[in-house]
Amino acid sequence: MIKIGDTVRYLNAVGGGVVRKIEGKVAYVDEDGFETPVLVNELVVVLPAGHDKKPNGPNLFFDQKAFDAAKNRKTEDPKLKPQPSGLKTEAPSFKIEETAYGDKLNIAIAFEPTQIRDLGKSDFNAVLVNDSNYFLYFTFMRRSADERGWHTVYAGEVAPNELIDLAVVNHGELNDYERVALQYVAFKKDKEFELKPAAAISRRLDLSKFFKLHCFRPGIYFDDPVMEIQLVKDDVAVESAALSLKASDIGSAAQGAPKATGKKEGRGKELSPYKVLPLIEVDLHIGELVDTTAGMENKDMLQLQLDTVRKTMRDNAKRKGQKIVFIHGKGDGVLRKAVRDLLKKEWPKADLQDASFQEYGFGATLVTI
Repeated sequence: MIKIGDTVRYLNAVGGGVVRKIEGKVAYVDEDGFETPVLVNELVVVLPAGHDKKPNGPNLFFDQKAFDAAKNRKTEDPKLKPQPSGLKTEAPSFKIEETAYGDKLNIAIAFEPTQIRDLGKSDFNAVLVNDSNYFLYFTFMRRSADERGWHTVYAGEVAPNELIDLAVVNHGELNDYERVALQYVAFKKDKEFELKPAAAISRRLDLSKFFKLHCFRPGIYFDDPVMEIQLVKDDVAVESAALSLKASDIGSAAQGAPKATGKKEGRGKELSPYKVLPLIEVDLHIGELVDTTAGMENKDMLQLQLDTVRKTMRDNAKRKGQKIVFIHGKGDGVLRKAVRDLLKKEWPKADLQDASFQEYGFGATLVTI
């Protein structure tokens, strides 16, 4: 909701300013000394009230023009990705100015398209946003193609209230970024600070959103349309909405489910062996099933993945209506075919279909007991 003091931009026109007063559905926007009445629903908040805009330094994230200029100076070839750098401890070239709200960590990853009107051909600039008063030593990673580990995309240091380019991703590389991760350590230089725990956060990206225009929009950190993914909000890691269970959790979840006892509970409803549990999501990527694949051949890894499917199905075989999503990835289709062949052969009465494309792309199968 727009408040007095917010810095806003016009949704359907060029320009913007600071909201000086609000009367009903009309806000009066001060732009260069002139107050312009504008409908509230035609405004976008660029900087909430109380957040000081910092003009100092070319990298502070509220200075969009300076950031774009610095980005263009970085390389003449827009497809040339920055190489991973060593961690640096030199003092920044601009003055560090802290904000009143910045002692809470807020970290985001944003993807900025180079051709917003032609997403099918656009590259995407990956940007790290550090909205805090802390320096961060960080490593940004993507899952390795063989699913056995992680590949470092960028490692370095980001200053307080700064954003930094991580990589330029073209459409041919999007599948490599289906899973990304960020590790970081937060600290301040030459002053006391509250200790923040080091953290490692991983996310699965919905690659279908990179083809949808409505998924890119201006935000607090950007005037131009971007896809923002909040990783940390007020010191707390932002969790995925979907319930995710590792293979090791499936057994305990099943054991904790209610069993038929014939006794009554609550309002007299009998406990049923067919009570439906929340959606179970099982990630079959080998890196999620074992800590290391040392000494394992491809056939051993495939057998472990199929055994995980068997155990999950057996643990839930009596729960009519239970929905289970097996995440196998797109890849070359070998695991997907093996999983579906197994389910059709050993559980022919189970309902089998592609899981939500919006949530999983072509990389998951939904089974209903």
